Amino acid sequence: MPALMAAEESLKQLNKNDITEVRAMKRPPGGVIYVIESICIVKNIKPNKLPGAKIGEKILDYWEPGRQMLADPGAFLSSLMNFDKESITEEMIEKLTKYVNDDGFQPAKIAKISKACTSLCMWVHAMYKFYFVNKSVAPKKAALKQASDDLAKTMAALAEAKAKMKAVLDGLAILQKQLEEKISFKEEKEKSIALCEERMNRAVRLLTGLGDERLRWIGTIDNIEAGIINVTGDILVSAGAIAYLTPFTDKYRRGLLSEWLEIVQEKNIPHSENFDTVLTLGEPVTIRSWQLNGLPRDYLSTENAVLVSCSKRWPLFIDPQGQANKWIKNMEKNSGLSICKLSDKNLIRTLESAVRFGKPVLIENIGLELDPALDPVLLRQVFKQGGTLVMKLGDTIVPYDNNFRLYMTTTLPNPHYTPEIAVKILLVNFTLVPSGLQDQLLALVVMQERPDLEEQRQQIVVSTAQMKAELKEIEDRILYKLSTSEGSPLDDLDFIITLEASKVKSEDIKVNRHPEFSLQRC
Repeated sequence: MPALMAAEESLKQLNKNDITEVRAMKRPPGGVIYVIESICIVKNIKPNKLPGAKIGEKILDYWEPGRQMLADPGAFLSSLMNFDKESITEEMIEKLTKYVNDDGFQPAKIAKISKACTSLCMWVHAMYKFYFVNKSVAPKKAALKQASDDLAKTMAALAEAKAKMKAVLDGLAILQKQLEEKISFKEEKEKSIALCEERMNRAVRLLTGLGDERLRWIGTIDNIEAGIINVTGDILVSAGAIAYLTPFTDKYRRGLLSEWLEIVQEKNIPHSENFDTVLTLGEPVTIRSWQLNGLPRDYLSTENAVLVSCSKRWPLFIDPQGQANKWIKNMEKNSGLSICKLSDKNLIRTLESAVRFGKPVLIENIGLELDPALDPVLLRQVFKQGGTLVMKLGDTIVPYDNNFRLYMTTTLPNPHYTPEIAVKILLVNFTLVPSGLQDQLLALVVMQERPDLEEQRQQIVVSTAQMKAELKEIEDRILYKLSTSEGSPLDDLDFIITLEASKVKSEDIKVNRHPEFSLQRC
């Protein structure tokens, strides 16, 4: 079989041109004639008798029948690949013996004459060997057939015995199934009893948790329903605050807001009676986080931070006291903040890196003019290239990361920016006002006179902010569970545990709220 497989693999390497080349030979070498003759013998092709042959000369001619056999190269190669090896007779083998034993009829010798004939020679040798191997295997095949017949009789007897045994086993299986059904029925009833007891315990826990949270949720629902009605006017005034209020001081802001609210009331647009920009747009947990990072605790500073967080323009803080500068550095310290000035030589390179990797940048000491090279960043000139958001800075196109943030501060107390600059940025007046100064001085007095109270206050502020954040997360999980749950809520143990955690957190916040107010009064 290895010789046969090698011969067939060699035949696969041949193409029609190789066969055509052999057929076209006018005076073929002896080795080629041997190959054609041997194949004619294997394929049982009759030779032609040479007319006028003398005694002792060759009287049979295989070449012409062989050339006719090669007339269709594709069919010829296919016939060799699919040749019925069982059809080889002893007569053919006797004729092939003189060729196979001839030293000139070896693949190594034929290879020097013709590539195609080499593969054909290998095939003839393989057929010759296959005959003898098959001859020795034939008795074994007969023995195998006899053994297979004996095995079939034995298997039939075995099948009959198995059928009888199966009848017995089927009867046993029926009895076993009846036993299992009774056991299963018993276990099912025991599980039902245990499930009822467990559901009863969960029902008590669920009713307790819902009862304790009922008042708080009712208040929250009332606030939400009132907010839904007033959201139109509140968001309208808030949008105006984001667009126009930030350059002004506290006095002018309150005046503008009062005028806007009067107009909203005249137009019968629903809005909150005690409208407040911070309450409408701000998130208490986020505001506390800002304050822990150095945002002054006065109302104007908080309002500035809220309006900046909601604006789509990059902020430029009027910050003569440096409070905004300090707050930004603390807030973005862990985000890889880059600090630079307009005069820095590497300003554009710093911006490119920040835009590419979504890092924050703080440009300090801004004067009355801005570098025109900053326009693509200030105007957010982002476009798509190859499906990716990019921005062109100078001559370089940089991939744009949506996490990129830009802050600018100036120490000028009363700068005058041209309208061309003002429309590109969000000008934010972070100048300290008397009310803010009073709050900050009070905090300093407490720190000096009663550092223990200030430290306790800071701890309470931090813990309250953390608990409010956790409470909000728990409430979100409760709402998600309620909206996606299927079946009985008594089967959702995670929901009951979440409800109990919400109750614990809300109680902790109530406990912490009073000491905080006491410390503020102190």
